[in-house]
Amino acid sequence: FENESDFNKYRFFYAVAECKSFSKATEYLYVSQPAISHAIKELETNLNTKLFIRNKKYVELTEDGEKLLFYVKKAFDNLTMGERIVKEKESDLTGVIRIGIYSHISLFMLPKVMNEFSKKNPNAKFHIYSSSNKEMIEKLRNRELDFIVLQYPIFINENSITEEILCELETCFFGNKEHYELYKRQECLLKDFPLILPMRGYPDINKLHETLKQHNLILKDNFTSYTTELNKELVKEGVGIGWGLKKCVEKDIKEGILYELLVDFKTPITKFSIAYDKSFLNHTTSEFIKFFKENIKNTLK
Repeated sequence: FENESDFNKYRFFYAVAECKSFSKATEYLYVSQPAISHAIKELETNLNTKLFIRNKKYVELTEDGEKLLFYVKKAFDNLTMGERIVKEKESDLTGVIRIGIYSHISLFMLPKVMNEFSKKNPNAKFHIYSSSNKEMIEKLRNRELDFIVLQYPIFINENSITEEILCELETCFFGNKEHYELYKRQECLLKDFPLILPMRGYPDINKLHETLKQHNLILKDNFTSYTTELNKELVKEGVGIGWGLKKCVEKDIKEGILYELLVDFKTPITKFSIAYDKSFLNHTTSEFIKFFKENIKNTLK
């Protein structure tokens, strides 16, 4: 920016875009509405475009406004990140740890390790985010997340990102009691049941289809679900046989709610990795990642 005035124009633009209102932006910034309106008008003149469509109840961004917001948001996120890193002292772990992780693996990967870390560092804060692979990767690139834990590999030939294999987990077929008993008595074979699978495109599910093909097993994969939680509920209702991480159904198997269907071939192993950009980690997050990697084996016991 050439001067403070230019910085404020973008600060005002960002506030109005986020609040979708000039009046709400004034409350947020403690600046008069005429001052914000004047700054936005000057910014529009400088850029030779219209940034907002003004309605009586709210404002919305124009196409050019949307484009500008993308870069302005990244700029302010970087400023916030810089403040976090500079302000935090090594001996005082008070920073925010922003984690992107699949919801189904977070249930057994995070609670124990977060609890142990929090006992030692009670002022550390956690933000947990679960979404699609694509969105979490993009949020890491945009520095909206500090690290992500997803199925390996996450990144290929992206030198700025550190990616390390975190763990390797077994998979299994599982069913409810009725289907298990039929299978155990060999009244029904695996191929006789409808199969409930996660969506295709991940290394482990691709490997499963390859393994089934090698064993001349044509299964009726009638159902595809985006979530392990839903897969389990469908299996409990007797819709079909499920396949997925053994760790995700371990508790249900111990309690006799679900049953593992043993097969005469090796089911694929699922690898998970942790990915982060070292240069943009605050000290609290760096220490948590170190703690997480050191304790993951104990966490998964």
